[in-house]
Parts: sequence; C-alpha cells; structure tokens
Amino acid sequence: MPLQPLVSYLVNKKRENHLAKQSSTPQIALPVIVVGNISVGGTGKSPMVIALVKVLKTAGYHPGIVSRGYGVSAKVPIKVTASSSASECGDEPVMLAKRASCSVVICQDRLAAAQVLVNDQEVDLIISDDGMQHYGMDRDIEFLMLDGKRGLGNGYLLPVGPLREPVSRLLEVDFVASVVASNDEQALLKEKDGLKALFKGYKDFSHGSKVIDKLITLPLQATGLINVKTGEKGSLDLLKSFVSCQLVAGIGNPERFLNTLLDAGLAQGYSTHWYNDHHQFTEADIHSHFPVIMTEKDAVKCKDLNLVNENVWYLPVEVSIPPSCVESLLNKLRAIAVKKSLGK
Repeated sequence: MPLQPLVSYLVNKKRENHLAKQSSTPQIALPVIVVGNISVGGTGKSPMVIALVKVLKTAGYHPGIVSRGYGVSAKVPIKVTASSSASECGDEPVMLAKRASCSVVICQDRLAAAQVLVNDQEVDLIISDDGMQHYGMDRDIEFLMLDGKRGLGNGYLLPVGPLREPVSRLLEVDFVASVVASNDEQALLKEKDGLKALFKGYKDFSHGSKVIDKLITLPLQATGLINVKTGEKGSLDLLKSFVSCQLVAGIGNPERFLNTLLDAGLAQGYSTHWYNDHHQFTEADIHSHFPVIMTEKDAVKCKDLNLVNENVWYLPVEVSIPPSCVESLLNKLRAIAVKKSLGK
C-alpha cells in the first residue's frame, strides 16, 4: 500500500499539531469525556453515552452531552430536548435527549456547545457523543468504541481501509470498549479472546497487550419493543408472534441490529431493508402489511415526519458497563477534579 505511509504521516502530523497547540486551546472548566472511534461505521457510541450518563448520575454527577448533530446546520449552539425535531437537531441528539434525560447541546463547533454546558449551573461534567478526531476541543478521558465483529478491518487508513487514525491510537486512549451481543459470561470471555487474536494480527503493532489491558466488553441487550406511533410497550415475546415482519435500519451497522433481534427471539420470517446511516426515510421505505421493526434512532425520524402507522415498532437497546470500569472511571474523574481545581 504505497500511499499508506504518507496518509499515516499526514494524519499523525495533524494530531501532533493540535496537541502542540493544546496549551492555547480554550480550556473547558468541566471534565470532558469523549466517546468515539477511529473506524467508519457503527460501533455502539450512542448506547455507551446513555450508559455513561446512567452510571455517572448514580455516582452523583450531573452530566450534559455535546454532539455535532449530523445532517443539520447548527452553526450556533442549539439546546436539544426530547420534543425537539430530528430534522432540525439530528436523530441521535434527539434520541439521547429522550433516553439520557439530561442537557444536550449540538453545534458544528463542539467547543462552543461545551461552553453552553459549562454555563449551565446544573451540569458538572460533559460527554461528547463522537468527536474523537475533533482535537480543537480539549478532553480528559477517551472511550474508543470498537466493533467486536469487524475489529479494525484490514488495519489500514482511509481510503484503503476503514480507519481514520492509525491502530496505534488505541494506545493513547483511556478505555477501549467493544459492544458484544451476548450477556453470557463464557461468550464474553470468548469474545475477548477473539479481540486479543485480532490485535496480534495487525502489522507494525507490537503493543497489543497494552490495549488488551484497557479493553472492556459491553453486553448489548434489547429491553423490549415500543410502538412508534402510540408509545405502547411490548415484551420481546412479541417477536415470536410475528409470522412475518420487515426489518428497517438506516444505521452504521445494521447487522448488529439483526443479530440483536435474532438473539431476542425473532422468528425466521423476516425481510431486511438496510439504508445508509442517517437515511432520510419516506413513507415508501416503511410501507408494509406486516409488522415493521426499526432502530430507536430511525424511529425518532419517522415519528417526527409522521410516517408510521400502528404496525411499526422500534427496539430499544442498552449496554452494561462492568463495575471495574465504572470504578476506574470514577477514580480518573476524582483526579481530574483535583487537577482542574488547582488550575493545572
């Protein structure tokens, strides 16, 4: 791959320049946690953000979320609520506002969005939904999300491979988190062994053991079905009653959506309709005489556009953060609080 050394050099140089200017980067007064990735495609960032908000609230924090708001032109900060329009604020920010029940601000300039939360007297910690490569915004803790099935592809940077930054970036983050399909302990151990083998396979990456030490696996579970139009809640047993159904998804990793449904008991009589991430749905996309099941993110858009009937359901999911990871995170936050209070 003759272009890879050049691409790698340019990517690393860009990051080095940002880090060199970090002293001149406007310092955010609150702790900042970035949840992002270095590969294209869905890696489970949104469920992780929601899970982080939950554990941080339990620990006594009052987190707020910043996001770019994909597909919308938020040149100035916009506060997002559960009743905000997905077409104006983006599907993920509206979903996060609904699920996380905390302050959410979007802006193309994440630093400007963060400053809005700094000025919010109720917020004492900021979580950035994505933004791993947005080095204009300082951060204190990084969670790098990794797809357990796809890993890091061939290990090459774009356009030859799926990576935005080199594999070595995994050495610099605080946590490497992989969303896995099963909650079974043996399956989790097997998944972790698979990831260990994965890291050993990348060329010019001899520090796989250091990454494995910071690797956590996050079991992904479906929590039920919710009717998009009426809000009616149904158990996962509904999946077994559908003789035939249509699966619809406009997300980065629709196969995970399918596997989650199959693990939850979906019968085999289904058809799949996958669209590009952040797809703008029309009525034709979800027209069916059979039940339609979609992701929660897609449901936000479809309900907003009044495209659904009472035969359309979405599948909310959640991940569980291991207690050891929560403890490590809280210890890091305590140290950061001391550092920021001393102005260092």
